[in-house]
Amino acid sequence: MLKKTLLAVALVALGGFAMNASAASQTTTFQVTATVVNNCVISSTNIAFGNYDPTSATAVTASGNVSAKCTKGDVVYVELGQGNNPGTGSTAAAPVRQMKSGASLLPYDIYTTSGGTTEWGTGAANRPASQTSASVNTALNFPTYGSLPAGADVPAGSYTDSVVATVTY
Repeated sequence: MLKKTLLAVALVALGGFAMNASAASQTTTFQVTATVVNNCVISSTNIAFGNYDPTSATAVTASGNVSAKCTKGDVVYVELGQGNNPGTGSTAAAPVRQMKSGASLLPYDIYTTSGGTTEWGTGAANRPASQTSASVNTALNFPTYGSLPAGADVPAGSYTDSVVATVTY
């Protein structure tokens, strides 16, 4: 019986010791980082003049759009190239644009405003005002205003050109 009592006392003592032991802990800290990059996604809609009557005394206008979704806070501007068929005297700043059908060329303009006073090219004087991105979820829109002159001396045909739009941010 003494053995049983000693065993019971020993078990209670060991159990009590295990109950009174506390767990230890340690801590550490770590950093969470990311680098937000400046980026813009640019897209555009065509300027489609439709049917053009060269015998008409009225210019034909049409519009399109260049849009950009950019990193918040980016100051954005858009410049337009000369197109694939620049005319005599054409420069990046003041393009002389022409659409082509075979060997025939049809002049056209792309303006920075609907009033048609500044040919849209490159450089601060020949592009629309910059815009600041308020949110990556909101596109910045840069409308394009195209014009075909009245009475162009060209044969019938389907005329096309491609213009490169460049967004800088």
